[in-house]
Amino acid sequence: MEKKRKASRLGTICYGLGDLASQFVWTYVGSYLTIYYTDVVGLAPLAVTVIMMLARIWDAVNDPMMGAIAERTRSKFGRFRPYIAFGAPFLALFSVLTFVNPFGGKSTAGVIWAAVTYIIAGMIYTLVNIPYGALAGVMTEDADQRNVINTFRNIGMNLGMVIVNGLSAGLALKFSAAGAQVADGHGYMMVAIIYGIISIPMFLIVALTGKEVVQPVNEEVRGFSFKETIANLVNNKYLMIITLIMVLQMTAFMGRIAVTAYYVIYCLGSFTMIGLIMTIPSIGGIIGSLFVPFFAKRFGKRNVLMGAMAIQAVGLFIMYLAPFDNMNMVLAGDIIFGLFNVGFPMSLSMVSDSVDYMELKSGVRTDGTAYATYGLATKVGNAIGGAFGIMIMSAFGYVANAEQTVEALKGINVTVNLIPAILFVVSAAACLLWDMTDAQADEIRRKLAERHTGISYEEEINADLVGAAKAV
Repeated sequence: MEKKRKASRLGTICYGLGDLASQFVWTYVGSYLTIYYTDVVGLAPLAVTVIMMLARIWDAVNDPMMGAIAERTRSKFGRFRPYIAFGAPFLALFSVLTFVNPFGGKSTAGVIWAAVTYIIAGMIYTLVNIPYGALAGVMTEDADQRNVINTFRNIGMNLGMVIVNGLSAGLALKFSAAGAQVADGHGYMMVAIIYGIISIPMFLIVALTGKEVVQPVNEEVRGFSFKETIANLVNNKYLMIITLIMVLQMTAFMGRIAVTAYYVIYCLGSFTMIGLIMTIPSIGGIIGSLFVPFFAKRFGKRNVLMGAMAIQAVGLFIMYLAPFDNMNMVLAGDIIFGLFNVGFPMSLSMVSDSVDYMELKSGVRTDGTAYATYGLATKVGNAIGGAFGIMIMSAFGYVANAEQTVEALKGINVTVNLIPAILFVVSAAACLLWDMTDAQADEIRRKLAERHTGISYEEEINADLVGAAKAV
């Protein structure tokens, strides 16, 4: 058979730099913006909720639209790489502007400024991250290498989280006013500037090394139709299943990140422990990711994803049940949660499978719009955690910059640990809806390869035999 087109070793390894860069900008925003809004700027919890949910409503339109535009793009650099290179500097800029508010949260202008900068930052994240996610599916035709590429992405993600979660609190405190016990606005802004500068060259390296070898069978560039874009998403049953899984998964994971700082500061009683509690899952994820390709090949992507999320839920249940002064129990749950933080490369590989399925079914390849669901799930999860998380905590009696009541501490614990644990259980159960085996996904790719070449597998074998006989 014709040799499968694959990504270079350099491109495979460097692909992880894109998610590493994303952590420096978007995960930093997701981890600290909520507490910056409430405890530094002074925004009311309701205002934070409205801002974040308005941004997500717009993303429901913007993300699929960006995916459709990207997959219709034709350039000598490919469909997706130009957006990564072009958008990186603007993403860095607006990640900084979200931590700048010259008006204050009590004024209308302050609320408007927060809303505009946050929404634009999310749009630019879409501009960069959707093409970045789609790039993995077109760098290689080999399913095992896709798993490896997405594993490097997961390593990049977790390494970025190790750095961001391990250093951010200390750096923000260092850049804050002398004698401050918690970070102030200047501290948060300075960290955002540092991370933004670091992220730009990483994205550019991905754009330079991530060659696009998989191209649509139909080279005709279709005009953009929002109705057609949505239809392509909805009619792809496997994409709908993995989107449901990812929304639950991301709400549990990214949503939890958005409010973990409250748990560490108020329940565990130490701002400086944010680095430890938020870094352990990322280190565990890096260790666990090293074994993902082996277990995915042995047990299948769906089963690895399902099992990992179920065990993550166990770790969070342990943290929820742990007394706040029992650090051994808290850390044990955190370690279990982290070691099985390996589901993301499986989710991404399953998105690739859903794209292949849709191309075989309809003749239309929708890499961009399909990977838009991953970016949207990330932002929805983060927003739900930040927006509804702060509302739930407020319902239990949370008051910014004050000593919390027993009931308020309970509400923080429920928000940060119990609700995400339940969501992971539901997400693991949703995996049962996915009935495409890895063998069936490989067969789909074989049929697509026949369409690309116009030669069937049997014809290639016969041609090889004839060629061998002539050589003899």
